[in-house]
Amino acid sequence: MVVERLREIAEKTVQYALQQKVSQAQAVAFLLDNALTRFANSRIHQNVDQKSGGVAIKVVLDKRISTVQADTLDESGVKDAVQQAIKIAKASSPNKDFKNLPEPEPWKPVKGAFDKETAECTPMLRAEKVKEAIETAHEKSPKVTGVAGYLCTQSVGYAVANSLGVSAWAELTLAYMKTTVISQDGGSEGFGTAEQYSRRFKDIKPSVLADDAAEKSVRSLHPVKIEPGEYEVVLSPLAVSVILTYMGMVGFSATAYQDGQSFVKYLANQQVFDSKLNLVDNARNPKTLYAVPVDGEGVPKKPLELIVDGKVSEKSICYNSFTAGKEGKKSTGHALPPMGDFYRERPAPYNMILEPGDAAVEEAIEDTKHGIFVTTFHYVNPVEPTKLILTGLTRDGTFLIEKGEITKPIVNMRFTDSMLSAFKEVPMVGETLEIIRTTTVPMVKLKKMRFVGVSAY
Repeated sequence: MVVERLREIAEKTVQYALQQKVSQAQAVAFLLDNALTRFANSRIHQNVDQKSGGVAIKVVLDKRISTVQADTLDESGVKDAVQQAIKIAKASSPNKDFKNLPEPEPWKPVKGAFDKETAECTPMLRAEKVKEAIETAHEKSPKVTGVAGYLCTQSVGYAVANSLGVSAWAELTLAYMKTTVISQDGGSEGFGTAEQYSRRFKDIKPSVLADDAAEKSVRSLHPVKIEPGEYEVVLSPLAVSVILTYMGMVGFSATAYQDGQSFVKYLANQQVFDSKLNLVDNARNPKTLYAVPVDGEGVPKKPLELIVDGKVSEKSICYNSFTAGKEGKKSTGHALPPMGDFYRERPAPYNMILEPGDAAVEEAIEDTKHGIFVTTFHYVNPVEPTKLILTGLTRDGTFLIEKGEITKPIVNMRFTDSMLSAFKEVPMVGETLEIIRTTTVPMVKLKKMRFVGVSAY
């Protein structure tokens, strides 16, 4: 097994570091196999398969710390990286906030996280699904002029070892597809998008995605401009996912909390959101995408309640060992695995599940007198994290709702609003959950959301 080899490499790396007389050491050996098929203008134009691996090495000399990543699993290259890490640590100032690397804890693998068929998926199999999506979209309407997107399959493995006795590993597969459909009519362009994520390639349904994206694309033709202001809003799961992702980064990370940038620091134990909202981070739930048994430091993953009946508290914060040590606490198991460009030493929730309600999206639309349906957001950025003010644009399917019906497409809108205000009153929460990247979410209807401008596109 790949993870067995990675475990051996991680443990040998730690032993070698200890032989160099370091105080503590940690090694994370990882291997990522990423296969991607891209398509545009209704044709496949790129197929790539990249394998990358390496070892992230952390050494501690008293309280002087350094982390070096070696982009190799070769023993000599890893040893060179250990020596480099030691040199950097010796030249560094002591970090008074560092307490300890994690102590070992019992852990159990997550069943079903790895799918052999997905790990061995071929370019031809991906091409067949892409072809199905393209054909479905063009069959939807003669106004469809182009289909674009990507289909990706991944297998991921990592193993963590440290000088205190931690020895843990994780292995999982991922499959995800995004389809964007472009339509044209009389000089007007319409756009629609749909995405799907799973740990199993066989779960990806290209015809369903393409049909959904094509319908939104055609319906988006000849959009009208509406005035900025506050509107009732029906957010699709894609849009909800974007908001929760930013909420997780700026609100529930211990780094933001300790820096005074998290709204939780100032609003703990208050009724911040609608009481319908319950959000938990739980990597062991089969409904999440990144189902791993341990985090990037080998700490076992456990459920962490982020929002309970609309309230947040000090217990909502995600810690890694360093941020936990600053407060005399234990890590909550939210250190990210150090794999290539995705690594950042900032704890964050990446298995968030929003508790479903009992509404269908059709009911939410019927319940809306004058509002906006949002497929997704993009170019989102935090404006004032302590008030959870975000700004961004709607995209790929934005529609006006009048008297309980979607009546016409509208030109994309810019929102700038506090999510504390927007999610204060939530009339409806969807009954169906969708896995979208680091979140598992339903549709959500908001009583009001502030739109401040109209996009040029």
